[in-house]
Amino acid sequence: MTALKGIYLLLLRLDAELADLQVGRLGRYRCAAGHYLYVGSAFGPGGLAARLAHHERPAKARPHWHIDYLRAQARLIEAWAVGSTLRRECCWARALAAEPGLSIPIPGFGATDNGCVSHLLYSPGRPALRLLTETLLGCLAREGSQDFTLEITSYEGA
Repeated sequence: MTALKGIYLLLLRLDAELADLQVGRLGRYRCAAGHYLYVGSAFGPGGLAARLAHHERPAKARPHWHIDYLRAQARLIEAWAVGSTLRRECCWARALAAEPGLSIPIPGFGATDNGCVSHLLYSPGRPALRLLTETLLGCLAREGSQDFTLEITSYEGA
């Protein structure tokens, strides 16, 4: 994937409820057991490869992003890397939030630098592949983008 830039989705699983998760300056939150989807962007140095390598490591001595706080407690199940010049993370997060069965567990999570409500979504069960694919393609189509790459990495066997 070299230094390809774009957006990504992390699918995480939390096996037990967290009664009191501190998320930086956002505050403390209860996180139910289940699946969490985090939509982010990687347009800086190193692009998608560097950002996903960061997220593959669960424990951070000093968390940098909101997702680092949850990632330290949750298992990484899958990562979707979308190579594109379009910054469509808000579109994808909004589209997912509008889907039945998905909810926003922590307003403002991962979204302090843009106008999104949240980049984190929750589902009690694993979201369907079709749902993730259709919401992503819908966002890219609205921008008229036909030039993108998609790489899905599973960590379940790791």
